[in-house]
Amino acid sequence: MVIYLTLKKIKIINVVIFFALSFLWHFVYDLIPNFVTAIFFPVNESIWEHMKIIFGVIIFGSLISLILMQKFKIKHNNFYIEIITKAILGVIFYLAIFIPLYNWLGENMFISIGLMLITYIFMEFIGYKILLLDDLNIKILPIILIVLCYILFALLTFYPPHNTIFFDETILIYGIPEK
Repeated sequence: MVIYLTLKKIKIINVVIFFALSFLWHFVYDLIPNFVTAIFFPVNESIWEHMKIIFGVIIFGSLISLILMQKFKIKHNNFYIEIITKAILGVIFYLAIFIPLYNWLGENMFISIGLMLITYIFMEFIGYKILLLDDLNIKILPIILIVLCYILFALLTFYPPHNTIFFDETILIYGIPEK
């Protein structure tokens, strides 16, 4: 059997992978609570901590797509620009829609999960367009931005501001719960 993948098919596969990884990402810190997992995975149920899911899943899942693109010799440009753009825009896109809905309707798991799926679909559409652009040959800046974003996630996990998006309403805390 011959498998024929195109860039469009990989983007569709990515949405499925991202969505599935999101559920795993949500529980990693609960399963393996330590300093490192606190940086990369949500430590509580606050809105902000859940942005680690979108950011991390897009970064990790996109690496899987890179492997597929290389294995099936699919032409693409600007992978590093694509990955950081999708990760940062994904967080902004999600928050821009979620916060007004949250303020209006309160917490609703179906809205949260549905919006996450819509975010992944939209980000993969954007990523597809970026990969088709002429090669901009920018590699180090996106890697630096990923590192800086994770430094920001770490700081805001260990020293969360007392702001609504950092507050876990289920256990009434900011930051890492005491175990």
